[in-house]
Amino acid sequence: MQALADSVWPVILGIFFTFATFMCLAAGWSLLDPTGPAAAIWVVKPDEYRQLLALGPVAGIGFLALAGVMAATGIGCFARKKWGWQLAVAVIAINALADAARALAGDPFEGAVGMAIAGAVLFWLFRPRVRQAFRP
Repeated sequence: MQALADSVWPVILGIFFTFATFMCLAAGWSLLDPTGPAAAIWVVKPDEYRQLLALGPVAGIGFLALAGVMAATGIGCFARKKWGWQLAVAVIAINALADAARALAGDPFEGAVGMAIAGAVLFWLFRPRVRQAFRP
């Protein structure tokens, strides 16, 4: 029973990063085609959408590249590869740093919440049972 529970961790991470892949694809698409249907995803953060649109196509291309990283991470997690776990740690750590920057740049509440969530996920990723699930 415990072996089954331990094998679920990579699947949970894989599902999370698959979701992140599709969100990054939608964000990139919406920034490259602001009049298209994907632009509706920004209804919750219209100010951020306007700021990203001002950057031009580079923002959309950046999100599409990020989707590639998320997809690779998801694949690595589903395959229970050590590099999948390492990519997951790197992605979450970078996200935590971005949240810290957000907190310092004038959005302390959202930045602090993001750092707390990222910190909790990193703590979880370093749990022995989670790490063990990615060893051959």
